[in-house]
Amino acid sequence: MCFSETASFAVAAACAFAGALAVFKSPSLNHLPLAAVPLVFAVQQASEGLVWRTLDQVVGLPAPGWPATLFVFIATVVWPVFVPLSVLLAQEDGHRKRIIAALTATGCLVSLVFVVRLVNADVTASVAGASIQYTSQIKPGVSLPLWLLSEAQGGTDWILVPYAVATIGALACSALPALRLFAGLVAAVLVVLLAADQDTLVSVWCFFAASGSLLLIPAILSASSRFRKEPAESAPGSRRLPADSRGP
Repeated sequence: MCFSETASFAVAAACAFAGALAVFKSPSLNHLPLAAVPLVFAVQQASEGLVWRTLDQVVGLPAPGWPATLFVFIATVVWPVFVPLSVLLAQEDGHRKRIIAALTATGCLVSLVFVVRLVNADVTASVAGASIQYTSQIKPGVSLPLWLLSEAQGGTDWILVPYAVATIGALACSALPALRLFAGLVAAVLVVLLAADQDTLVSVWCFFAASGSLLLIPAILSASSRFRKEPAESAPGSRRLPADSRGP
């Protein structure tokens, strides 16, 4: 797979279209955050496209700037909360809802740790192989514990465990089959990346997750279809009469 500015912008465009369709077809306000997931991926992939463009202008040097910071902010601060919360809001089953609520709380703690890191570090990006490696350079004078301020943005960071539990776990607990399939895809890609190339994990994992978020379209369409049928079936006089009881 050749990652590039073109690939990032292409996925961003596909996610933008899918997200707009999902939002338009969303059956309720509770489903809107879930429908908007591809739109957030569109913004993230577009920001990485800008990172690629910046790296092309400073070949061989790390690239600072807001596109890299925005990409890492969405990857580390937004997703741990937004994914489980969007699944939680769309969930109806009480038992599943309690589990996903606990995963959402875990995601909030993960997000808080990353907020502290981003506030106290400068994000840079550099080309590593055919992908992008993001690094957080701790600012001079920062005296927070080292376990809290890891420079790694890859598979060696301890916080990847609760991160994966919150995001993948919430998707896997959903009653919607498409979300469980999405969870399996994201988990499989994570396992492969941990075995293959941990340095560029954030970039590559988000790329494939963005592509996989297109699976949310059938999930939203299915929920929308169910919501249309339920009012019709419960409406007074909606039950069809037997053929022998109808008038001429």
